[in-house]
Amino acid sequence: MDSPARAVVSAADLARAVRLLAVRSRWEATGLFAGNYASAFRGSGLEFEESRPYAPGDDVSALDWSATARTGELYVKRFREERNQTLLFALDISGSMRFGTTGSSKAETAAQALALVVAAAGRAGDRSGAIAFGDGLRAEVPTGRGSSHGLRVIRAAVEWASCPEGLTRLAAGLRSIRTRARRRSVIFALSDFRDPDRAAVRAELAELARRHDLIAAPILDPVDEELPRVGALRISDPERRGVTHVLHTGRPRTRRRYRAAAMAWRAQLERDLRLAGAEVLWLRTDRSPLFALGRFFAERAARRAPA
Repeated sequence: MDSPARAVVSAADLARAVRLLAVRSRWEATGLFAGNYASAFRGSGLEFEESRPYAPGDDVSALDWSATARTGELYVKRFREERNQTLLFALDISGSMRFGTTGSSKAETAAQALALVVAAAGRAGDRSGAIAFGDGLRAEVPTGRGSSHGLRVIRAAVEWASCPEGLTRLAAGLRSIRTRARRRSVIFALSDFRDPDRAAVRAELAELARRHDLIAAPILDPVDEELPRVGALRISDPERRGVTHVLHTGRPRTRRRYRAAAMAWRAQLERDLRLAGAEVLWLRTDRSPLFALGRFFAERAARRAPA
């Protein structure tokens, strides 16, 4: 099903959208959200920060024997988490990501989610980068660190999301990011996963999950789950122009079959993603990604907390 054609976005409108999204994401990615992000994606090591006087209740295994011998008083070592996470975003900008019936397209929802995670990663001192794909690799922002680089990633995502087009070749996009991720990374795959070549997609997902921390984020629109009752509805494939069909949405049988097929597709996709080794984060065009991401980070942090 295709959505109404969107007007061409001007450079000024794009710049305004980037500024608004960057400011909003920085504001929202604070407090509990940022804390849950940092706990969900812990650094891989600890580095020494300072020695301080021993206090009752401190872990005796952390005693700093050199400082203790030098001063004659008990001292303990204090460490801080070494943040060296690298986040890579694979953003689907094929034609089907243009669809959206609630104000935001799927591509725009993906860009909003990306901006929130990039903002949280920047606060934690992590690196981020992104690629855009459709029928192949379309654009890339190499990984980097710092607020200016984070803004560069967000700007690219907004620009990519403004003009989704072409075929979906999800396996090609996943393969592109796999060849670029030389070190173990956290990979977010943001897509509607509407790729007919399920076997190739599963194989690429499994390869990524074997070497990286893979999070698959399928994006749904309400119409993906249930037909609106609007009478005769003409639909077309946004990636293959020229073929249209008519659905009579007022017919109960048509609506039941549509909903059953949608539920079966979602259940099968969830199974495929989990069997490939990915964690699954469902996003929706009719809800802010903030809440889905916050819940996902909190649950992941709870699972990974020491017993």
